[in-house]
Amino acid sequence: MTSRPTDLPDFASPPIGEVSLGVQFNSLEGLLAPHLGLIWADFRASFPLLEQHPPLLPVFETFTNGGTPSLIPQLQILTSVPTPRVFFINSDRTELLQVQRDRFHHNWRKVAEGVEYPRFEKMLGTFEAGLTHLTKVIADIGLGQIVPNQCELTYVNHLTVPAGTKQSDIFAALLKPWLKAPMLSDLGAAEDGRVMLRYIIRDKAKAPIGRLTIGAEPARKLDGTDIVQMTLVARGKPKGDALGDVSEFLKLGRRHIVKSFDEITSPEMHKIWGKK
Repeated sequence: MTSRPTDLPDFASPPIGEVSLGVQFNSLEGLLAPHLGLIWADFRASFPLLEQHPPLLPVFETFTNGGTPSLIPQLQILTSVPTPRVFFINSDRTELLQVQRDRFHHNWRKVAEGVEYPRFEKMLGTFEAGLTHLTKVIADIGLGQIVPNQCELTYVNHLTVPAGTKQSDIFAALLKPWLKAPMLSDLGAAEDGRVMLRYIIRDKAKAPIGRLTIGAEPARKLDGTDIVQMTLVARGKPKGDALGDVSEFLKLGRRHIVKSFDEITSPEMHKIWGKK
């Protein structure tokens, strides 16, 4: 297991609700629903529970020469029932693996208060071991080779609204002051707010290789607690097809996510989360 970089901000009690490490690869068109059962057999000891979900659509971060987004509409003509996406879930439902024709993800979820986030390094180890084993199983079945085309790291943070804070003041209390909604002369304070920011991730040669997307919006837990849900996604193309290339992008994405989260949230909340 890799060690945590010493120069990254760290919190004793980070407000993380879910983390997902994933890789998207060229579609394995020969992979059918029965093959997913064969794959699960190799993971069942550690992930004994099973769920079926609709497949995720392919997502690519693309750029023109100037580094601006190149939006390409997708048209899919279905001639058969899509092969599903399956979740292999551990016994306490805190961790799962997602497998479909062109994706492999490892997720951790905070299913109850007191459940401790296992940290990125441990999750990366589980992801790498799972992807390595999946690659072998795919080859043994004769379905082809996994060729990565995008990597994706997602952090979902549940920022609890401080007691006595009005809904209109949530963003001012949790985030940096420049994100506070302006007071309008004829309407007063904003009822709520949403934030969406995108930044280009570049390699050492300053070429664009992906994006960091930051979104924040009011939400509510099942128990009625008001929160701001802040989602940070680092997505882009690995420099090669090897597992090491996928891992390097995920590590880079983690660096940008952690540093950005630290910069965009307020010092008052850092004290509550136990910034080290």
